[in-house]
Amino acid sequence: MAVGLRILVVEGHALVGAALSRLLREPPLAAQVEIVPDGETAIACLESTAFDLVICELSVPTTSASVVMSRLAAQGSDARVVLLSDADEEQLLLDALTSGAAGFFTKDCAPEEFIKGLSSVLEGNYAFGRRLMPGMMARLGGAKKAASRR
Repeated sequence: MAVGLRILVVEGHALVGAALSRLLREPPLAAQVEIVPDGETAIACLESTAFDLVICELSVPTTSASVVMSRLAAQGSDARVVLLSDADEEQLLLDALTSGAAGFFTKDCAPEEFIKGLSSVLEGNYAFGRRLMPGMMARLGGAKKAASRR
């Protein structure tokens, strides 16, 4: 990845934030990581520092992830956003598919899957955790079975 990659992690649980920080600082990303515990702190941080990627807990304390994303857009930031949620919030994560975020993962995904997804997002693509694929496919298909060819 690019030298000097900067990632902001917005995570309300200190242990999860520390684990993400360690994972993101190691190769292949080898990023500079800043962890903040809530949306208000994230917004303040985004006003003073440019980031390449923002990983935001979906149910971030004090200010919603959508407000953080709106602030990024208002600043004209090029930072890509990845939303992260607990496994039991899968439906909320699927509801956020049209939010403008580029990545969607639950916290129970494998570290290798997450890093591969982040790399894809940083290359300009969209990434989704495997756990979300059935729900995503159902939404794309309108929850209908494909018509048979005759």
